[in-house]
Amino acid sequence: MAIVVLDISKFRDMFPEFSNVTEAQLPFLFDQATDHLNNSEYSLVEDPVKRERLLYLLMGHLAYVRYGDDNGNGGSGMVGRLSSASEGSVSVSSDAGQIEFRYMWYTQSPYGMDYWQATKVYRMANYYPGSVHG
Repeated sequence: MAIVVLDISKFRDMFPEFSNVTEAQLPFLFDQATDHLNNSEYSLVEDPVKRERLLYLLMGHLAYVRYGDDNGNGGSGMVGRLSSASEGSVSVSSDAGQIEFRYMWYTQSPYGMDYWQATKVYRMANYYPGSVHG
């Protein structure tokens, strides 16, 4: 099974909205993405083309949360929904609301939600009916 190698120009083509993320930051984001999705011969995602796409979605999510995009979206680092805000002396708070904790982090960006949806097949149990022996 092939291991995905970061192709910076391919990532840039897929996600042009992250031109604000430097060439030096992208390998770090890729390495961090592999903390979330195994990029070895033991990965549940056996197809390297699909695994590359998922790793790049994770990189996009990490870039969005950490640095924001070229349009000024994201970049707050805040996890959860905005639950209150003030203006004088600036005050902001967030909470998870009704979102399940296990995927709350992924809801912070469209890339994270795409990743979460695309990987649902890997989070589902498989049932193999067998015969009952007495």
